Amino acid sequence: MSRSVGIIVKATRLCNLRCSYCKDRRTGPNQTMSFHVMARMIAAALQDTEHDSVEFIWHGGEATVLPMSFYEKALYVESCFRLSRQLVINSFQTNGTYIDRKWAQFLNSNQFNVSISLDGPPEVHDRYRRDASGRGSFRDVKRAMEIFREYGVPFGVLMVINEGTLDTGPDRIFDFLKEQGITDLGLIAVKPVNRPDAPADTHTAHYVCPSKMTSFLARLYDRWEEERDSGINIRELSAIVKRLRGNRAEVCTLSGNCFGNYYLVEPNGDVAHCDVFLGDTRYTLGNIMEQDFSIFRQNPKLTTLREENNRELAAMRECPEFDVCNGWCPHERYISFRHNRGHKPTCCGLSDLIRHIRTRLNRAGSHDASYS
Repeated sequence: MSRSVGIIVKATRLCNLRCSYCKDRRTGPNQTMSFHVMARMIAAALQDTEHDSVEFIWHGGEATVLPMSFYEKALYVESCFRLSRQLVINSFQTNGTYIDRKWAQFLNSNQFNVSISLDGPPEVHDRYRRDASGRGSFRDVKRAMEIFREYGVPFGVLMVINEGTLDTGPDRIFDFLKEQGITDLGLIAVKPVNRPDAPADTHTAHYVCPSKMTSFLARLYDRWEEERDSGINIRELSAIVKRLRGNRAEVCTLSGNCFGNYYLVEPNGDVAHCDVFLGDTRYTLGNIMEQDFSIFRQNPKLTTLREENNRELAAMRECPEFDVCNGWCPHERYISFRHNRGHKPTCCGLSDLIRHIRTRLNRAGSHDASYS
């Protein structure tokens, strides 16, 4: 069996920012991946004959806290273990504050897919993303984007949607994208701390329920459609349009059963399913220094998670939009069950947004391929 896998590499848990909603930053010793763990992880991923395509998503903490030499070594190890005809992709998530011309040259010359964190205009971004002294980081991010453009680094923006974003509104956000020349945008709703034992309808900080998120996205879609010559691609909206047209969506959240295709690797080598279930040990599969990916795929815990996911998907199959959403992301259901008063096991939460987009597409004409 061949498969494409994404490996979210927590190269370090250290970070220079103190974002108010962050669950990823750690302090103290042993928060950075050693060369031995990094090399073993790369070798195990690339020597697995089932892995036709491997994407290493270099993450933090803040990835640029580490010296550039860490990633130079990673690229060398990849070249040593890559199988023939195997596609290897390197992606890089950064808060942008340490980006300089050397980083831009390195990322561009080695063809990294770069994403930079930006939560909107300064009145929103600086409310949530500050440094240790309490200073907002918007100016640093803007400078990083200017450097990327100067050195021809293609990059996307990852925007966390929180209450401040909702209050600002989708029209202001879209205007901001145009003002800043941002053409590639990914959106993610702010996530609460995972609480495995939390009963249903538990109040928690840093949670945007699906109904608020979909209302925001519906209006954002309208602006996007109205200004289709803007040159802006909004990842989540584009993915739904592709699914409505019967095409494959290139986002994991609409891909269906993701178990066994996405992994988190911690600095100490611990391996889990994805990075969004941080704090719930049911999703931890082992350690890369002791096992390889074939063992992780056969782990009884992963089998149990697949079975649980399949039961949840079965409850949603009668939804008329299921063929579009594929049940959405398992973690969205995970937090909705615990924190969303309106949680419905028969709907992932995207149906209203999908219907809205379908209606607009039908009105525009079924042969309009502007966003395909």
